[in-house]
Amino acid sequence: MRGRSLFLSVTLLACTATLATAAPAGAAAAEKSTKCPAVAHHVTADQSGASCAKLSATPTQKWSVALNGSASYPIIADGKVFVVTATPGGNPGGWLYALDAATGKVAWGPVPLGGSYYFFALAYDGGKLFVNGFDGTITAFDPEKGAQLWSTVTVNFSSEPVATGGVVYVYGSGRVAAVSESNGAVAWRTSVDGDGGSLAVDSTGVYLNGGCSQTRLSLTGSVVWNDNDGCTGGGGGTSYLGGNLFFSSTGDHVLDKTTGADLGTFTGTPAFSDGHAFIADGASLTRESLSDLAPKFTTTLPGQVVAGPVIAGHVVYVGTSDGKVYGVSTADGKIVATLSLPGTPGGGGEYYAPVSDMNIGGGLLVVPTGSTVTAFS
Repeated sequence: MRGRSLFLSVTLLACTATLATAAPAGAAAAEKSTKCPAVAHHVTADQSGASCAKLSATPTQKWSVALNGSASYPIIADGKVFVVTATPGGNPGGWLYALDAATGKVAWGPVPLGGSYYFFALAYDGGKLFVNGFDGTITAFDPEKGAQLWSTVTVNFSSEPVATGGVVYVYGSGRVAAVSESNGAVAWRTSVDGDGGSLAVDSTGVYLNGGCSQTRLSLTGSVVWNDNDGCTGGGGGTSYLGGNLFFSSTGDHVLDKTTGADLGTFTGTPAFSDGHAFIADGASLTRESLSDLAPKFTTTLPGQVVAGPVIAGHVVYVGTSDGKVYGVSTADGKIVATLSLPGTPGGGGEYYAPVSDMNIGGGLLVVPTGSTVTAFS
């Protein structure tokens, strides 16, 4: 590959803010929580990291609740916050919770999740909540009451699910599977390189990376293009879509979505807004133009980024190793908000606990820190 590197500059910015006491939850807040849902790990099915949700310019804590184990990234939809937790004591299995988005109180659950592993991941679409295990068992739940609707075994060494357009997509064991949201029937399976990667899906196709390849599939499962680094293997990467670009963590490639042409490289975790990528790497957050991949500014944060980035309005939010969430202006890189957390965000993994991260949806910024889930608005 001949991708050109994206160089990161360093600019030190420091800012402190006092976290105010949250205002009481009301009917308006409950209504707002149903809008702009977070339906995937990085907010949307294309894993763009950007939400249409509105947050206060200076978010304050709305609620915080302790659960029975380390909590996953949240899904925020239907006036609820959904998370899975690891089974206490380091045993396989887990639990599914629905929290009231206005108050943080348990709406239903914990529902026990069986399996041979510790990894469970969530997605939402079309009025259904989907849980996928590392063994590839996808289970659909009624988000209102928590009743199981159906369960289907797909592919082992499986990924975070992505649900959109009436289909749930998962990636594992050298295959991508597409499952009907209505009844769990497998619509198609396609053989690919790698396993266990996180998919990104939009109206143009299914994007994945793993082993040594980056691949675009059509929505019916045919291979549109494949970009291979000259080898084969297992393992899966994370995929992100921004503009007409596909950011693949396998090889850190930036690819043209339409053709698969290699346009450059990146390092870190991106989120996208207004024609720019905001890439968190170490203690840095860099804004780059999607038109030419040129860096525009870099903000150095007080701690290493361990959660996010996610975007609402004109602010990029990242969780850091010093137990804070920092809000950074998308316009100039200045730190405009500092939120204190009860612990360190992020963590988890396929073999020991659900993958944890922060998310934005329904007027809330939700940040798990171990077994505690905290919401800001």
